[in-house]
Amino acid sequence: MENLIYKFWRGDVKLWKSYWLIGELLNGLFMLVIFNLEIYFFDNSKFFNQLPFFNLSDFNLLSKIVIIIWTIFITVGVWRSAEKYKGSIVWIIATFLFLSYRIFSLRLIFFS
Repeated sequence: MENLIYKFWRGDVKLWKSYWLIGELLNGLFMLVIFNLEIYFFDNSKFFNQLPFFNLSDFNLLSKIVIIIWTIFITVGVWRSAEKYKGSIVWIIATFLFLSYRIFSLRLIFFS
């Protein structure tokens, strides 16, 4: 497991695996876990009124910090995988655009 995390951070995981499996699937599961922890540990029941969409600015400060660290980790790993990708330039540019938007949207955590 430690080796997989290190390989992902260095960008040695194939682009499709790092983007779809880690960047999307694992990221979605991670956000659901943070969402549920926010409800149960911080008693933040106003999220029930926002389903299926939730406002990131309503999260506790600890959850916001964890989300920022997680997003940076995912973005760096996928970005490095895209830099090492040997296929079509279209997929590289699409990945860079999506990751740039993901980082840009972090501002919604503090300003909504």
